[in-house]
Formats: sequence, structure tokens, C-alpha cells
Amino acid sequence: MPIRQIRYYQYAIVMLVLAVLSAVFLPTLVGSSALMSTHIKNMTMTIFGVAAVMVVYMDDRMIKQALYQQKQLLVVTLWLPILGQTIWYFVVLWIYLTNATGHTVTTMTLPILFIGMALLLVSMGLLQKETLSIILNAPMKRTAHRLNVATMFLSLYALLFFGLTTNWIYGLTTMVSVLIITDANWPALWSGWHREQSLEKLATNGVNFKNARVIERLPQVTTIVTEKSGILTDNHITVHSILSLDKRYSDFDVLGIATGLLSMDEASALSKSILQYAESHGVFPSTASEPEIIEGAGVKGVILNERFAILSAAEVLAEGYNVDLNALETYKMLGNSVSYVVDSLQVIGVITFGDTLNKSLLSLDRFFTQRHLDVKIASGDTIGATMQLTNIMTSLDEVQSDLTPMAKKTQQEQWTSKDNTMFVTNQDNLPVEVDTITVAVNRPDINADIHVANVSDLEKLWATADRLIQIDKRMLSFASLPVIIFLLLAAGLGIFISPWLYVVPIFAVIIRCIMSYILRLRVKH
Repeated sequence: MPIRQIRYYQYAIVMLVLAVLSAVFLPTLVGSSALMSTHIKNMTMTIFGVAAVMVVYMDDRMIKQALYQQKQLLVVTLWLPILGQTIWYFVVLWIYLTNATGHTVTTMTLPILFIGMALLLVSMGLLQKETLSIILNAPMKRTAHRLNVATMFLSLYALLFFGLTTNWIYGLTTMVSVLIITDANWPALWSGWHREQSLEKLATNGVNFKNARVIERLPQVTTIVTEKSGILTDNHITVHSILSLDKRYSDFDVLGIATGLLSMDEASALSKSILQYAESHGVFPSTASEPEIIEGAGVKGVILNERFAILSAAEVLAEGYNVDLNALETYKMLGNSVSYVVDSLQVIGVITFGDTLNKSLLSLDRFFTQRHLDVKIASGDTIGATMQLTNIMTSLDEVQSDLTPMAKKTQQEQWTSKDNTMFVTNQDNLPVEVDTITVAVNRPDINADIHVANVSDLEKLWATADRLIQIDKRMLSFASLPVIIFLLLAAGLGIFISPWLYVVPIFAVIIRCIMSYILRLRVKH
């Protein structure tokens, strides 16, 4: 059964206890004497047998965790220390059986092996939680894979070079040093820490997201599909006029009916504005009941036992009401949004209103243009209401106006079905079953990929995405450099500079433990 976490620290304590016990009966260094002489038959081989059991047991535990990581993360660095500690044991046994000596193998004894395995287990325990929890993206996986390959290549080089020039015990000893001196996951952990800092900074600026992978996809986005109302415009609406189109009703009658209906739709920005408009004209809202909210189109209700509705111009035309098209075109050309007040049979009044553009629209448009993002808008508003956006926004690629709610939804689904598209909305109309990045503006209650307080926060998203790309390119390379240096030293290339730069396995594992501890402190901080 796969093991997600190993109790490395507990096993390290066991290894230290075995190191102390073996140091009593066996030489601590090759060529030295044991602290205590014993005449117990086969004591040495018994201790080697215990060591073999521990090595096999730890290999088994680590192999199971490696298989789990292979399945979950697709990149595993545990195979190298598993191979290293196993070869280390056999080299120590070989040295004992052949009575080999030499400066290189001085520390290749069983007590030192136990100490080395304890330090190796501690180094892996220090970063086990971080290694299992880190989200590896493609550049991180490539870096870890390349370092794994480099480690195996240099270990084989060390084996062949020293094995052929000196002897195979030296070659295997050097090979062990290469296999255990570093962890190929170090660069991923280091860059992951920097990535986490960037993402946390984004969250503190009011931008929340489900998954960091969504941010990574932003550079591929080429099209932004968005709403007009409340995103490119402010939520403040100015009512220009309310006129009666039916002799049975005065302008004030239509205003009272409209105010009564919209008072049942408190979420509507038009509702607040028309209540203020009515109050300024001394008109009280009619008492309305049985509200029926038509998302994106208007509201219906009952007043004095008669059914009335306020509907967008597109919805009125779609439902077949008789409308003066010349008058409607005039309203549109004036830049007005238009809604009609209707009874059960005909149009009885018209409301003209308009909203103001978002204060950050110009800088947002410049940002879209610089990023080569094409903006598409589907709106239930009139052509005149969207004309100002068309004139101002150079990034605006396509505008569809005068749409009914169903037509608007169909148009948005058509756009978002294409690759590399982002959908920015403040309404309950998220696309389903498409691979589109969704952004909710000031709507923490809907299930979008990203939540922002203002549409201007989109610039922060792309700035963070740029930072993540920079981390993947530069930080991974920078963090890989010390790993490569340690591998080259362990492979014996340092002896061409100075004999003191030869790294035996116990020194290699000490270096690994120190580096793991430093990285752990940095990551936890």
C-alpha cells in the first residue's frame, strides 16, 4: 500500500542508537580498533545482519512512498537516496570482508553508515511535508527530471572513472556521495516558496482564486468576454425621463407603476435610481405584488389586480409588443438605455436612462491593448448605450447589443467555447462545461475561478502571472546552480583543483542535511 508520509525522525533515532551500539563492538574508522573487544561468535556478522534488515526495511518504506509520488506528482527524487544508501551498505560490507584500506574509505564503516543513514533520514524528514504538498508545474517537473538525470550520469561517471583508475571500492564510494548529496526537488521548493509569496501578495490585494494553475494560464488568454453594466460602467444609473405612451395613463401614473415594480427588485441598479427619481418628483410607488424577476430583462408584478411589467427594449420586441420603432431609434441615438412599461396587452410607457463609464476604463483599455487582448461584449442594452464604449475602447473587438437574455447567453457561450478565452462577469451566468477562465467582479457568492473586487484588478492578475513566469525561468536556474556544484564536487571533479575537495559519503550527507535545514527554515518562514 502506498505510504504518503514516513516517520523519518523516529527511524533516524533508531539509526543513531544502532550507530552507538555498533561503535562499541566495531571500529569507527577503517584501520582503528573497537572500543570493546568481544569473543561472542559471529557478533560482527550479526550487527551487519541487523544493518541489512534496517536498510531493506527503509528501502521498502521509501520505495512505497516513491511509487505514491510517481502516481501523484509524476516526478520522484527518492530513487536516488534509496540506491545510495543500499550501495553504501554493500560497500561497507565489501570493505570489511576484503580488509580494504585507504584514505578514501577511512569513514566507510558500519557505525558511520548508521550515522549517515540517520542524517539522510533527517534531511528527507525536514522537507517531506513541503515535498508532498508543493504543486509542481511543468518547468519544475522538467528541472527535477533534468537534475535526476544529471545525478545518475555523474554517479556513473564517478563509478567508472575511479573504478577504472583506482579500484571499484573507490568508484562505488564516490558514486554513493553523488547519489545522496543533493535532492533534485530543492530548486522546485525554492521557486515554489517565491511563487507562494507572489500569490499571497495577490490575495492580500483582494484577488482570490481557486488554483494557482489558473494564474499560470493567463499569458495564453487572447480574448476577454465581459459584461457592460457594472464592469465597464459604474453601478450608478441616471434616469433621464419616464414618459407615458398610453392616453389612459399620465407620466406620473407610469412613474408610480414603474417605481412599484422595481421596488420588488432591490438588486437592480435601476431600482435605486428610479426610487430617487420618483421621490424628487413627489411620486410614491404603487403597491405591487407577485414579483417575477426576469434575469437581464426586467421585472413583472401585479398592481391593482392588473399585471404590469418593465422590460428591456429587446425583450419587448421579442415578445411581440407594438413599439414605435422610429421613437425607439431616437432614444438609442441619444445614447440612452431603454426599458418599456407594459400591461398585459400593450406598451404604456417608456423609461430612458444611462450609466456612467468606469473611472478606470481608459487605463483598463490601455492594458488590454498592450496585452493584445480582444474584448467582446454581449449586452441587452441598446446600440446607443454601447456606442460610447465603441468610440472609447480601442481594444473592443465586437459588441452585440439589443439582445434578449437567451440571445445574450447564446452569444456568450459561443465566444467562451473558443480556446484562450476569459469570461468576466458580475452576474449569475457562468459558462458550464468549457475550459474558460471565469472571473467574478464583486461577486464572492458565485463559483468563479478568480474573484476580484474591481475590474481594474485584472492588471494585478497579469502582473502576477509575469512574475510566476520569471520565477520559472530565472529562479529555477538560479536554484539549480548549487545543486550542480555539489554534484560535481561529489563526483570527484574537485580533486583536479585540490585533494581536499574530495567528498566522502558521510560529508555528502552532512552537506545535504545542512542544506535541507536551511531550505526548511526559509520555506517555513
